[in-house]
Amino acid sequence: MKILHPTDLSDCAQQAEAAAADLVGKLGGEIVLLQVLVETALYGEGILSMPKVRAVYDAQRKWTEEALEARATSLRQRGTKASSRVKVGVPFEEIVKIAGEERVDMIVMGTHGRSGLDRLLLGSVAERVIRLAPCPVLTVRQAKSGVSQ
Repeated sequence: MKILHPTDLSDCAQQAEAAAADLVGKLGGEIVLLQVLVETALYGEGILSMPKVRAVYDAQRKWTEEALEARATSLRQRGTKASSRVKVGVPFEEIVKIAGEERVDMIVMGTHGRSGLDRLLLGSVAERVIRLAPCPVLTVRQAKSGVSQ
């Protein structure tokens, strides 16, 4: 079984990563870790010139690649076949695209469980992935403080 685990490296995503690793451990296969960076158009004036903005983006991408590879290495040390990818774009679009490219059997991702105005304003990457994915999607909801899953 091949599982795609999109991550933003949050606590919620770590819970989903643990669920994905558990599934792969029981069923065999591999995990592909993915983080999608959003590169927004920022126009530098004064303190933040375009070269400085580009340097920030480049540093963010390098840090993300290193952090994701560290996670993949940790999974491999525990006996799980794992790889990592970093993409730039619209998160739900890139997740669905990579799921197709990698021919994954399942996507396992965290969801913050936002509702109301937060959901309206922030949208739901997980909801869009569920609607558009070429495979089943397992969402792992973030545990509330003081409540165990």
